Amino acid sequence: MTAESRPKKIILAAGGTGGHIWPALSFGAWINKNHAECEVRYVCGSRPLEREIYAAAKAEPVVLPVDGSPLAGRGAGQKLARMRALLASYGRASSLVKDFRPDAALVFGGYLSLPVIMACRRAGVRCALHEQNARAGKVTRLASKLGMEIYSGWSECEPLPNKKFIRTGVPVRDFALPARGEAWKNLGLEGEAPSGPVIVVMTGSLGSRAVKDELCRAAGEEPFKSWTFVFAAVADKLERPSENVWLLPKVWDAAQLYGLADMLVLRAGGSTLTEAAVLGLPALVVPWMQAADNHQFHNALAFAGENEGMIWTENDGYEALVSSLVRLNGIKGKNHGRAGDLRGRGGAICENLWSLLFPAV
Repeated sequence: MTAESRPKKIILAAGGTGGHIWPALSFGAWINKNHAECEVRYVCGSRPLEREIYAAAKAEPVVLPVDGSPLAGRGAGQKLARMRALLASYGRASSLVKDFRPDAALVFGGYLSLPVIMACRRAGVRCALHEQNARAGKVTRLASKLGMEIYSGWSECEPLPNKKFIRTGVPVRDFALPARGEAWKNLGLEGEAPSGPVIVVMTGSLGSRAVKDELCRAAGEEPFKSWTFVFAAVADKLERPSENVWLLPKVWDAAQLYGLADMLVLRAGGSTLTEAAVLGLPALVVPWMQAADNHQFHNALAFAGENEGMIWTENDGYEALVSSLVRLNGIKGKNHGRAGDLRGRGGAICENLWSLLFPAV
């Protein structure tokens, strides 16, 4: 059997946060569905959250003994420990590449990418990097200098010039959205699903207390008393602090949240924003301003420029939040046909990535 005719093998390396991991899992799921003969091997780091996400997706990754970047360590001791872990991870990645013999590898940025890139380059295995953010991270900038192919989720990948990356979009999960009533019951919410606007808040716990407080305040005032506000991943168990506000624990099945929503309030992670765009859900984007290289603000700008979205930060104040929510409710469905519209294109994003990694002869 020739190399061209045997089934393909690919390594997908993603770790650190869900923003890196979910796109890798989404692309892997698409490969399993559309190229079932291709063998996919996932690689992650040693953070508990990483294993939790992979377990939720019923995937079993190869775990490298690294949990953070040496550049971001607290003090000389942690930096030294992380450097040793990085070297050990390179050894583990090299063994994987030697034994698995992949045709290609796709890394999804962050510190975990480094040992996989090094192992692939030494073995002569094609390795590309996918950047989910509109502002390229440190590893992405390094990969570009090494001459690697960079695939970007957005029309910009600052500070890289356009000729240094290819826009593909961010791979997203293949959602089968339930009807609102079904999603309402599946999430354990009491009574009948509301007939008025439902806004689902998916900002999580990362610096989001002020966002939650301001939205809960708005929920008690006109015109929002007829709206329903559902907050995901903000409580240990289901809570209902007021008539039209629900607080949920972590929800792994995001299809239930999207099926419930008329509108979203989101942090500006590249994966979540692309899911909103693909599903055609209008979103108020609240970038986390402490994100590395301020990449969430760049993501928010890219999203709002091409999709049904608006931007609000905690510094903008309560009145701006109220105005943004009212305007968001009024723009639903008005942006069809814009040049960057990703609505319904989740499969096309993955197909594009596949064709770049395995071009037809």
